[in-house]
Amino acid sequence: MMMMMVIMKMAKTTYAARLLAVWALLSAILAFAPTADAASMPDALDEWRASPERITELKGSEPLGQWANRTYSRTAPIASVEVNLMEGPGPGPLFVPEGKVAADDGPLGFSSTYETLNVGRHRGILERGEVTGQALAIALGKNRTLTLETGSLSTEELLGFAEKLIKAID
Repeated sequence: MMMMMVIMKMAKTTYAARLLAVWALLSAILAFAPTADAASMPDALDEWRASPERITELKGSEPLGQWANRTYSRTAPIASVEVNLMEGPGPGPLFVPEGKVAADDGPLGFSSTYETLNVGRHRGILERGEVTGQALAIALGKNRTLTLETGSLSTEELLGFAEKLIKAID
């Protein structure tokens, strides 16, 4: 409201100035409003509770998609999973090789291993690291990628959590 009053004073309150002030106010409101097609991950998933969803619009000279982030945690046993959902032409598709691939990062890495796998009907890549924990990247379709990172779950628990989350957002 303050912005509208300032603009009206500066333009000496002509009809055009009032119209300009209303346009500026609506533009400011719409710039910070969530989009209708914003990602939506569930607030809860069985015993898991989620932090508030943070959505970042990816922009260049044109809209490039969005990045949604939530941290899911449970109390018994204590565990957490950092979840990122990236959608749009900016992040692009995740390439997962066909067939079974298993490798490590060799003598220059952090002793991490990598393998391709299926999570439900989707393909993914699982990274296991002694220092970093586990990260799972899943191709959910054209220009849509889900990543999950944890230092507190077993591989089986992480895959089970991923399957539940995919069912909730697909």
